[in-house]
Amino acid sequence: MGIVTHNCDILIVGGGLAGLSAALAAVKSDKRIVIADLGGGASSEVMGFCAPFAPDDSAEIFAADTLRAGAGENDPALVNRLCADAVKMVRNLESLGIEFDHKQDGSYDLLHPVGSSFPRVVHHQTTTGKVVMGKYRELLQSCANCEFHQVRIVKLFTNNGQIAGALGFEHGEPIIYNTPAVILATGGAAGLYSFSSWTKILQGSGYALALDAGAELTGMNRVQFEPCVAVYPEKLYSFPIITTLLYEGARLLDRNNQPVVIEPLPKRELALRIASAIAAGKGCEHGGVWFDFAQVDEATFQRKYPQYYHKLRPLAEDFHQLRIEVKPAAHTTLGGIKITPDGATGVPGLFAAGEAAGGIHGRDRIGGNAGLEILVFGHTAGHTASSYPASSDDISKVATNFLARLRSGTGNRDTFILRLGKILDCYCGTLRTDKRLAEGQWQLNELAAGLADNPPRTLEENLLCRQSITVAEQLMRIHL
Repeated sequence: MGIVTHNCDILIVGGGLAGLSAALAAVKSDKRIVIADLGGGASSEVMGFCAPFAPDDSAEIFAADTLRAGAGENDPALVNRLCADAVKMVRNLESLGIEFDHKQDGSYDLLHPVGSSFPRVVHHQTTTGKVVMGKYRELLQSCANCEFHQVRIVKLFTNNGQIAGALGFEHGEPIIYNTPAVILATGGAAGLYSFSSWTKILQGSGYALALDAGAELTGMNRVQFEPCVAVYPEKLYSFPIITTLLYEGARLLDRNNQPVVIEPLPKRELALRIASAIAAGKGCEHGGVWFDFAQVDEATFQRKYPQYYHKLRPLAEDFHQLRIEVKPAAHTTLGGIKITPDGATGVPGLFAAGEAAGGIHGRDRIGGNAGLEILVFGHTAGHTASSYPASSDDISKVATNFLARLRSGTGNRDTFILRLGKILDCYCGTLRTDKRLAEGQWQLNELAAGLADNPPRTLEENLLCRQSITVAEQLMRIHL
């Protein structure tokens, strides 16, 4: 019996908001769509997204802020697309019944992200991502031409330089997709780090898939570290504390109760200040600095951040004595697959969206822009892919031959990933230097050699470990 094979017009790899947005944009074309996803990404944690609704704000000012935060490393065409489409994204969601928080005067209750000239984050309480995902899945599940498969995609195949299909694993068994169009919406790579604000599922597989298929990556040595991720109390370990609270009176204090910063800074600068204070011996007992709520108005916090309030309030008998020890953690992969403003890559038939795509943020990301990019470029990639011509390629033989060349061993993937994460934490963190990166690259080479000598027990795990090495090598690139 041969390997199970499916034919579809568009294969979307990843079922988070970027993938669902792409599917919703493409489904009206009557193309056959498959969403391959194992669940567990970061989209459900999206609190809100930026849109220029504040008085005197505009798409142009929004774009200028984004370019400034990116220190000129962004692609201006992508930034302009992101910012110009922001208001339209809000209107589209409202037309689907999504309700955003408003003030008593009827205006949007906008949160102020660090590095932004105006309050911009539109939100549904603090559960925007979860609510939008639920609506999108509800709409797509009623479409006869869209299917959800619990499949992990591990390899893309091309024919004469164009996408021809993909290989995946479903419950450990190989599965083949013949398709002329693939949208990579696989999220970022922060999960490769041992200390991360995101789930370990996010290990950057899309970057490795794209690179192997011939696409170009951009800015992969730029990783945003979420500045304030809890290290204590233990029950909050790796939980990110939203930095917009610094505009509500929250303070960052060192072990001597001295301010780490005087005013809110862009996330990159904020993470550097915190990491530098810790490295200088000013850190607290558990290796972080204090995120102090003493000057935050409790009623305002409860109203604007209800989910955070219910999670954090029980930690202190007196709210104004609430403080959490935090330090930077790997958060957003700022680089990614190089795309055009319509979501296309340099490989015909290959598209990318969300954190899998690069070139939008540059050197640093304004809070709320990650939530926006998955909507804007997810929709864009789906719309573009829906007009891509059909194909009759059959990759069954080439995929079978590819699998036959692989081998398994007795290695343990969990042990491998744990070691890889520690290498990234140690050599590719907030305070990275060229010397540290070079040392990390040597460590990665040693790890890769061990993988070649003794791969994991299954072919799927072998491929996943190889992808992880590829992505880590990209993250560890020395800044030029």
